Amino acid sequence: MSRESIKEAAVKLFNRHGYEGTKMVQIAEEAGIRKQSLAYHFSSKKDLLKELYREIVEEEIEFVRGYFGEDKAASWEGHLYGFLVEHKNRFLTSPNVHLMFVLSFTTPVEVHDFVIAEYRRYLTVLKEELTALFTGAKVGTFPPEECMVTFMTMLDGLDVQLVYETRQAYEQTLAIVWKVFLAGIGHSVNGQ
Repeated sequence: MSRESIKEAAVKLFNRHGYEGTKMVQIAEEAGIRKQSLAYHFSSKKDLLKELYREIVEEEIEFVRGYFGEDKAASWEGHLYGFLVEHKNRFLTSPNVHLMFVLSFTTPVEVHDFVIAEYRRYLTVLKEELTALFTGAKVGTFPPEECMVTFMTMLDGLDVQLVYETRQAYEQTLAIVWKVFLAGIGHSVNGQ
């Protein structure tokens, strides 16, 4: 049994039962191994989550850098709107991404400082990429940093829809806040 298989089993169970609701014996059973074999790879659930969460955050950082680093023919509006759609799709289809965002909202006490520090690494990269996009696009009437903060606040509200509500709630909210976002930064609402 590989460490990757154990981590896949852990993600599945953490998503289903939460971190606190998942026991090491359950992870071992899901992975098809004995608890003693699991202990050979990971001495505790906390160690398992820390390795797993760090890898997931790194994957999402790579996604963000890749997404914003692509030379897309789309306008800056299309690029940002596409990110919001892809962000939703990744949450809904990737168990890893789902776990990352849920844990950022409902952080277990035992790993609170670690999860928050890792999630902030992700947020820092996302903010840098957004600021660069707004700087290059010379958007609206506000400085790029203020446009980035506004976008991040909108994204945070949309994430609440994904974590606590439904895909449909996300899409309905997106339709509203996207128009308000464009108008708010001094851009035509007739774009995407």
